[in-house]
Amino acid sequence: MAAIDPNRILATQDLAEQLAELSARYPHGIHHLATAAKLSPATVHALIAGRTVIPRTSTLENFVMACGQDPRPWLAARARLVAARRSDKAMPAPDPDCPPAGPLGRVIGELDERDALLLEVHQAFAATSTTSGAPVPVLPPYLDRAGFDDRLRQAVAAAGQGSRLVMVIGNSSTGKTRACWEAIRAELPDWQIWHPLVPERPMAVVEALRAGRVAPRSVIWLNEAQFYLQAPKVGELVAAELQALLADASQGPVLVLGSMWPEFRRVLTSAPQEASAPDSHRAARALLDRGEEITAPSCFTPGQLTEMVAAVAADPRLAAAAKRAPGGQITQELAGAPELLRRYQQGGPAVRAVLWAAMDARRLGHSLHLPEPLLHEAAPGYLDDHTWDQVADNPDWFITALDELTATHRRLPGPLIEHRPRPGQPAPPAPLYRLADYLEQHARRERISLCPPATFWNAAVRHCRTPADLTALGKSAANRGRYRLATNLYRPAADAGNPDALMYLAYRCEEAGDRAGAEQLARQAADARSAIALMYLAGLREEAGDRAGAEQLARQAADAGHPVALMDLAYRCEEAGDRAGAEQLARQAADAGNPRVLMYLAGLREEAGDRAGAERLYQQAADAESADALIELAYRCAEAGDQAGAERLARQAAAAGSAVALMYLAGLREEAGDRAGAEQLARQAADAGNPRVLMYLAGLREEAGDRAGAERLYRQAAGAGYPDVLMDLAYRRERAGDRAGAEQLAQQAAGAGYPDVLMDLAYRRERAGDRAGAERLYRQAADAESADVLMDLAYRRERAGDRAGAERLYQQATDAGHPDMPMDLAYRCEQAAAERLYRQAADAGDPLALRDLAGLRELAGDAEGASRLRRFGLDAGGEAEDPWE
Repeated sequence: MAAIDPNRILATQDLAEQLAELSARYPHGIHHLATAAKLSPATVHALIAGRTVIPRTSTLENFVMACGQDPRPWLAARARLVAARRSDKAMPAPDPDCPPAGPLGRVIGELDERDALLLEVHQAFAATSTTSGAPVPVLPPYLDRAGFDDRLRQAVAAAGQGSRLVMVIGNSSTGKTRACWEAIRAELPDWQIWHPLVPERPMAVVEALRAGRVAPRSVIWLNEAQFYLQAPKVGELVAAELQALLADASQGPVLVLGSMWPEFRRVLTSAPQEASAPDSHRAARALLDRGEEITAPSCFTPGQLTEMVAAVAADPRLAAAAKRAPGGQITQELAGAPELLRRYQQGGPAVRAVLWAAMDARRLGHSLHLPEPLLHEAAPGYLDDHTWDQVADNPDWFITALDELTATHRRLPGPLIEHRPRPGQPAPPAPLYRLADYLEQHARRERISLCPPATFWNAAVRHCRTPADLTALGKSAANRGRYRLATNLYRPAADAGNPDALMYLAYRCEEAGDRAGAEQLARQAADARSAIALMYLAGLREEAGDRAGAEQLARQAADAGHPVALMDLAYRCEEAGDRAGAEQLARQAADAGNPRVLMYLAGLREEAGDRAGAERLYQQAADAESADALIELAYRCAEAGDQAGAERLARQAAAAGSAVALMYLAGLREEAGDRAGAEQLARQAADAGNPRVLMYLAGLREEAGDRAGAERLYRQAAGAGYPDVLMDLAYRRERAGDRAGAEQLAQQAAGAGYPDVLMDLAYRRERAGDRAGAERLYRQAADAESADVLMDLAYRRERAGDRAGAERLYQQATDAGHPDMPMDLAYRCEQAAAERLYRQAADAGDPLALRDLAGLRELAGDAEGASRLRRFGLDAGGEAEDPWE
């Protein structure tokens, strides 16, 4: 065990290690320590993991005093670190207790509409004057959307009662940012707002929070929050720092207000399928799970447009947008989305080639700003020989294309926007461009099944500015089976010390039989505190029979943030019969923020008949604030007849964020005859972002024969801003014989992003013998262009013997972005067709496609070709790559 000596602290890493040692010696666990130090558990985790570079004086003093230490030598060590950081010209870092400037941000009530543009509210297209002849304002009049704006404003206003995160989810140009702007102006005019942008968006957040520069009663404006939370490595730091801020009541109240596209939300909130898989977005998922999500509708309903006819007519931009916008998509029309799409679709060959290069760079992982040389060198590969010969006749073809793409239209930016450094920022070595958001989202659907040409990958190797960009594009190349291209991208990133790149190259060495080279690369990654590298090396130690060495490396991996390192060790101890060791490791994992291992061990003990041991582990998980453990203990209390204990534990679980607990509590109140109390709990759950409790309660009412009460609760859930409830209401209308009402609700649900309800309703009509009604609904579902719906329709056509119709729908599903369509079809085709589909799946980025393609070759007797595919992959054009090293 290392000695505790603050006088030995000469670097920030020394401080983190000494604090971690203090924490390890504390007898009661992290959460007890946090309480004793009057800090949040997240702050304690940040201290001992080294995420807080130099903690504030009060934070350090509270921590070491809770550990029984004299704070004076620790504060002297902190002063040494501050002095060292100040003298380091390469990495200036001010003393967080004495920031160089006051709190960040400006008072919201002092901002005008031009400031809204600086907050990235989309500017509307130009108009000369209103119908009265007066000049038009910067922004068109705002059109409220019932069920969305009122809920958003309630969530924003609630920040005054305590710090919170509110995230608006919606597609590009659906009015998310404008809605947030209107909400803060209406509800928090005397608060400050801060938009983190420099030096880079993610690091701006990290540095400001660590320096204590975000004052109470501040709004942290995270427009396009994926740029902050999905950034490689730094994104998890942003999420961890924001969690610590929201958990620390002494720093609040603050509101973290953001917006995000649905596809980015899915990436950030999806947990790994396998418990042992790396969890790249664990902190981001935890952050988003504790926040309130509000979905922005994609269009105005006909009823809303009717109610707003006077407001629309009074502004020439609104009037023109309402006239031209299909299906009530006024916000998209105002932001110029149709014009952007027209310029893309009707652009000349050079214009489209440059845009394709930009689209592919962004969808495959490049950061926001794209270097001009990358676009210049990549674009020719998108054109066939005949077209290129024509384009190349003009030596200025690229400049001409850029001029066309960056030209504004009626004051709105073009498809590419040149990035301008802020005052004081160094100029980049080459111009940088940003792809318009709407076209980026369009490209993610339209080009999902396409792999870029060789010129794109080669240009990326030469012109990507950061190791993070090289690594992101390298991963995309590897997922597409382009192993040689991936290695070319990973090598310069590895040379710069990027641990992900080093580990990719290590795995390639291992596959080639070079275990020594693989271990050497893994050690370099481990030196950069790569948790995956440490786990890899731990596996090598285990294989060599060095269990003590493996355990030491696994502990280092856990300290470096690997979510399952301690879990893996605990499972191994349990399997080896070392129950005490397993429990000790499980408690450490729980203290590190992962109580699932305690739940898993409790299940194993219960299966083995050790109910008392299981109960003890469930209690430990509950002490670690595991909502699942709390609700499990509540069930046990209820089984034992202790209803009061069950309710107390369920309330704790609800406070820890368990939706199941709120449902359980509401059910207990309902069973006890307290209908008003049950409804109150259900409404609380809906206000906190979980309408399922209202639906559960409605189901109980329906089972009890109270159809009217059930219908009222279902409508409350729908009115709370959760359109999927409309599906249930549609089915109920159908069962009640109200077919017209059912169709109306189904269409509302489809318009809110749930087109599968139309499919289900059509299927019900078909089973009832109403073929004409079913066909009409099927057509409406297909018109929604949902990939899942199109796949379902294709299956139905195939079962009905309409192979041509099925193929057409399968292709539409592919075009709409269904990720599994090529693989799914390949399983049902003969070899030649299957091989073509596996290649298509590889082009779309399915990492399993190449494995299945090699298996197909092997089944056909081509063992050599299968082996070559597995080792060397495909070339840029999708053919088997020549052997390379």
